[in-house]
Amino acid sequence: MRIATTGREMAYSHRAHFMIVGKVLQLTPTGANYQKLIFALIAGGILGFAVTGRAQAVVPDQINPPFGFQWGEPEKDIERTINRAQARIVTRDTIHGRDAWTVEGLIQPALKRTIIYFGSEKTLVEVELQYEHPDWNLTAYEDFLNSAKQRLEAKYGPPTVLARDKKPEGDVMETVVGYQWQQSGSSVELFFYSAERNNDIYRSVSLHYRAG
Repeated sequence: MRIATTGREMAYSHRAHFMIVGKVLQLTPTGANYQKLIFALIAGGILGFAVTGRAQAVVPDQINPPFGFQWGEPEKDIERTINRAQARIVTRDTIHGRDAWTVEGLIQPALKRTIIYFGSEKTLVEVELQYEHPDWNLTAYEDFLNSAKQRLEAKYGPPTVLARDKKPEGDVMETVVGYQWQQSGSSVELFFYSAERNNDIYRSVSLHYRAG
């Protein structure tokens, strides 16, 4: 039986939809060194950085959303960009009073699902990327998380630690690790979430780009 989504998970992940990162590993050798290389390549592609090379000398003034989106863009312009990319909006929901679109088909290494949030003026305020793979163990998730963290640090400097907790919630052992990089008027957060009950294990990594 799958571990139920908890209020704590919803607080950090917003929704119970997560990406599947599968095809890359299916097409490569499965040794530990190969997996670490793949995680680095995926994380580098996700963050828009080269896997090798020196850190940036100048920290950007603003953290921009992915896919060429711009903070404050109206819904119609975002939808036009999605259609131009031949992606599709699979659901249109309202979450905590905000329009939220679940999008599939945006091109980025390992990406399957993106959640796009709009504020009260129907303009872009948040983009969430979610990752999960049923064959990854704890070490694999840690490698993925650390690769993403290193590349964010290379661009934005040291993060603020938002969470580093491991404690029981009822009969479920929960682990939450979270980091935030804040710039003028924008931020990005990186989270790892794990819930374990006996042999029932759920894990995920998510990236949250936010305006404000």
